[in-house]
Amino acid sequence: MTCMKGLVMTEHFPSAADVAPLMESFDERLARILLTECMESANALMTALLKGFDGAYPASQALHALLAIAVASNEAAESRAWSAAERVFILGTARWGRKAHARGVDAFKHAAAHWIERLEQLPTFHPDELQDIYTEHGDYQVVVPGDLSWPISLNDLELRSDWAPPLALWLQGDIQALTACERPLSVVGSRGVNDYGRHVARTLACQTALNGHTVVSGGAIGADAAAHWGALDAMAQLGPDVAGPTIDVFAGGLNHCGPLSNMRLFEQIRMQHGALISECVPSTVPEARRFLLRNRIIAALSYTVVVAQARLRSGALNTAGWANELNRRLFAAPGDITMPSHAGCNKLIADQEAYLLSSTSNIDEICHESHEPRKVGKSALTTFA
Repeated sequence: MTCMKGLVMTEHFPSAADVAPLMESFDERLARILLTECMESANALMTALLKGFDGAYPASQALHALLAIAVASNEAAESRAWSAAERVFILGTARWGRKAHARGVDAFKHAAAHWIERLEQLPTFHPDELQDIYTEHGDYQVVVPGDLSWPISLNDLELRSDWAPPLALWLQGDIQALTACERPLSVVGSRGVNDYGRHVARTLACQTALNGHTVVSGGAIGADAAAHWGALDAMAQLGPDVAGPTIDVFAGGLNHCGPLSNMRLFEQIRMQHGALISECVPSTVPEARRFLLRNRIIAALSYTVVVAQARLRSGALNTAGWANELNRRLFAAPGDITMPSHAGCNKLIADQEAYLLSSTSNIDEICHESHEPRKVGKSALTTFA
């Protein structure tokens, strides 16, 4: 089968009869799972396609559109299916505030051809079996827009038409952690922090969680781990009805959690009412580029971001950049100007890109009023299979 303008499609895509169970399903959660599998990484072209559909099930409609191209019985049917998908993409791009030029349409078509190739590799086309596979037989929960537990601050990643919000989140732990606080605090920093940076991250996170606020970080060694342990210290002292939880955002699938040296930390987060989350399907390997994508989620989840310690070349500064792009409040801990390990934070402050963090115990300037963690239901999304 050859699609429009010479894009080559597989000759071995399953038949329309094989794909029929998916074509008949309007399970929006499953559709978002499968589209995430198709993309491999966050993709603004997919977001534009979804925006072009009307109604409550844009991901289901997008999945159906891709499948319709794949199983077209002849060249004319395939041409009609591609034209329909292109029209929706152009409409979605316009709704997102940008005109779809020829180059953008071509980029969409090449991306869509790749998505369809990925769909061919699905292990089955039966919705129930796919749901079981992509939740690791129920070990992971999948949260999507429309769920009561979806963090609405992630929607800010749609503010610009070249950014892509996650289609879904995979979660282990307590789903209530995602919405326990209206204004979570992220604490990030270099992996190679010294005792000062580790103290700032852990003490600040503990004080934040003692006041009921959620602490977000990325699970790496160094500042991230210190922040998570600080929040867990508060949870051990006060319990889940008073202390805020901690959320660990991963760059790969949840069955690739790492580093291995932090496995006890991850287990404690799960056990102490926190959450391990990822926008990636469980099998996704955390390649280097995914850590930069992960950072946008850390920033978007937060109302305030604190950089505890960072060199001039540090992934934490990428998170700081996202915080400023998303209009989050950004603080940085000042440090010894003769030490390269503090140069990143000092530069953020000197360039007026971040406020100076003046205390790890008095959190009034960085957090809202103390509160008990909120409890909400899991889902408001209805699915039909």
